[in-house]
Formats: sequence, structure tokens, C-alpha cells
Amino acid sequence: MPKISKAVQDKVATSIYDSKLLKFGEFTLKSGIISPFYIDLRAAQSHPDTFSAIIDAYSEMLENTAKTTFIAGVPEAGTPFAAAVGFKLHRPLIQPRKVIKTHGTKSSIEGDFKRGDHVILLDDLITKGDSKLEAIRQAEDVGLVIEKFVVLIDREQGGLETVRQAGYKIEAAFSISTLIAMLYGQNKITRPQLDTILDFIKQN
Repeated sequence: MPKISKAVQDKVATSIYDSKLLKFGEFTLKSGIISPFYIDLRAAQSHPDTFSAIIDAYSEMLENTAKTTFIAGVPEAGTPFAAAVGFKLHRPLIQPRKVIKTHGTKSSIEGDFKRGDHVILLDDLITKGDSKLEAIRQAEDVGLVIEKFVVLIDREQGGLETVRQAGYKIEAAFSISTLIAMLYGQNKITRPQLDTILDFIKQN
């Protein structure tokens, strides 16, 4: 895990809970897995304090990167985060398209870059990792060099290992275990809720 200050960690965890981005119930993930919890980071942009805390976390992860390295948010969830981080750190941005245009430049990635340029891909969270490899291929297809991948939360379901085994560097600000342990320590969630998530992680 990259080094993130305790103050930022606490603020992110508290904000995610207070903004009701952590939900308990029954949710079908993109991978098809049924999860007893869901973290809706796409909704963070509707909560300025939460969004700001998340941007602080990403920024601490990326503050020592070269000023010429591009930042690219994986659509759709990573797009607003990458834009805000690029603005805060004064780093150049490029934007992968979810749907490639059939008119104009027909670009799969928008921005002023050239083959051989380095890029850091940014997304909200990771589960199995397959979609991250798709994002990597999209960037490499236009000649970009992947410096690393960063996500806010690792759901601890093999995603980090999948990307690393493919030969790429990836970092997460939090594991889900760390996040919920912090929330439990802050008396935000109950012991049964903590155990529900931990049991799910062990079984999946």
C-alpha cells in the first residue's frame, strides 16, 4: 500500500460512511458476484467534502510522479477523480473514451499526447481486475506507456494480483479490510456488519 497520511485516511473513511456511499444489502457486481455490500464511489461527486477527501488521497499517492506523466481516468467512475487530481497537482490529462467516436478524429483516447508518453491510469476501486487490463490495453493500443495504475479501494478479490501478474504496477489507497476496520473503530458500523464483509472477503 502507498503511504497516505493518517489524517487523510480517517477523513476518507468517515466521509464515505457519512455520505452513505457504503451500502449493505445484496448487490450484483460487474463480475457477476453477489456482494453483501457496495461502495458507490460514483456518487462521491455529489458530496463535495467526500469528493475533496478522496482527491486528497489520490493526490498523496501521485504527488511524487513526474510532471510530464499524464493522468487518465478510466470511464466512467475514474473520470471526475482524474480531472480533479490533475488540476490539483498540475499534471497533464488525457481521457480514454468508453465509446470510440465514429466521426472526427475517431480517437479512443482524447488529449494531446504522442506514442511513448507515460500515463498513470486511475479508477475508483478494483474487484477481479479484468476491466483494468482492458483499460491498459486501450492505452497501449495508442502507444502509451503504463507507468502504474492507482485505485482508491481494493475489494480484495484478486484484482491487484491479476494486474501485477500481467506485468503492471498497481496501488490501492485502501484495502476494504482496512477501510471497514477504521469505520468499526470509529463506531460507524456494527460488529455484525464488519463480520459480514470479512466473511465475504474470505469466501471470495
